[in-house]
Amino acid sequence: MKKVLITLFTTILALGFIACSDPSSSSDSDSDSESKSTATEETSGTSTGSSTSGTGTGAGTSTDSANGNSETSDKNYQFHSTVTLLAAGTDGSAGPEATYCTFGDWPQTIKAESVTVDETKSVTMGSMTYYLGSDDNYYAKCTENAYVDGDTYNTYSDDTTVAQIDANSTKYFKVEPIKWRVLNPSAEGNKILLAESILTANIPYYGSISTRTLNETTIYANNYKYSNIRAYLNGTKNQFVTDGGTGTEFDLDWTGKGFLQAAFTSSAQSLIATTTVDNSAASTNPASNESTWNDGTNDYACENTRDKIFLLSEKEATTSDYGFTEYDQYGEENSRIRVTTDYAKANYAYYEATAGYGGWWWLRSPYWGYSDSARCIIPDGNADDDSNCIVNDLDGGVVPALCLSSLE
Repeated sequence: MKKVLITLFTTILALGFIACSDPSSSSDSDSDSESKSTATEETSGTSTGSSTSGTGTGAGTSTDSANGNSETSDKNYQFHSTVTLLAAGTDGSAGPEATYCTFGDWPQTIKAESVTVDETKSVTMGSMTYYLGSDDNYYAKCTENAYVDGDTYNTYSDDTTVAQIDANSTKYFKVEPIKWRVLNPSAEGNKILLAESILTANIPYYGSISTRTLNETTIYANNYKYSNIRAYLNGTKNQFVTDGGTGTEFDLDWTGKGFLQAAFTSSAQSLIATTTVDNSAASTNPASNESTWNDGTNDYACENTRDKIFLLSEKEATTSDYGFTEYDQYGEENSRIRVTTDYAKANYAYYEATAGYGGWWWLRSPYWGYSDSARCIIPDGNADDDSNCIVNDLDGGVVPALCLSSLE
């Protein structure tokens, strides 16, 4: 079943704030320089984003001084700064034959009723503040913001209803290790990891459908290099401002407050390779090259970028060597289907209640037909020509990808 896309015009909500995060800036940070290469030509490097300083206020915490993030001691939840390969036969989006691992941490499951949270004991990870629970796990506090599709209301994994934003209701979500699928476990060189779940939403590709101008060059709203979602993933200024443009209200500054800093300790960030991300026209078409959408060109393709965290391209999301089916295949057990976490549901994520389906999630590729649309994967796993989403949609899921030089 395909999601009915609704264009959300430029309102203050289109700024794409995560309800539980503070997107304000604390310092300046420039993005990595450009490099012309292919998606698989990654180079290792250290973290380029700076984190906000902050130490845990609860007992049993110690500071990861390289970034100001806090890590816990023996008693409390241990943040996953190294990769843990899951046992052979572990099931996931591509079945038990695929390779899965855990790395990093993110709020995911709604708090059990029996757990109490002590807000006087906390740790800071980038923009996120995590509070200690009575079960010695950490929890993120979030104002609920349910996406409502007609008369259908989202429910959490405990079958309770997700409240709409006007209810002014807050919930806690358990911080848990992030599960990833290794897309190329047998390949030489860096390994590509893709999150197994939709981790959050309310982060538009870009907050407006309008074009911008930079040095007399038109910057379309679906330009990934200058997108809001790229700045969010890596915790930087919007590249438009970094490159000398006058920012609009939609050119958000995520310096030190993006996904990279919130999900990974500084020691974990140092393991993530700085990747040359292929944004060529070829990357915006299916890997099979059997598409009749266009002649293989894309007027909205942008320059390659250098990033630690990125979204998949249309080509990567349809590459059989990565465990994906043809672009027009869909339905239960499709390896592109992503389940929506409770935390993402609280952050306006759309999801399909049909058994075996999930939410829709962003790709980085611009849609070839319109300057205000980007490619996306719809809830049934389809990546075909109809799978394009308006860049200021707020209900799209965020499924990060990254590269590691080693899984050990």
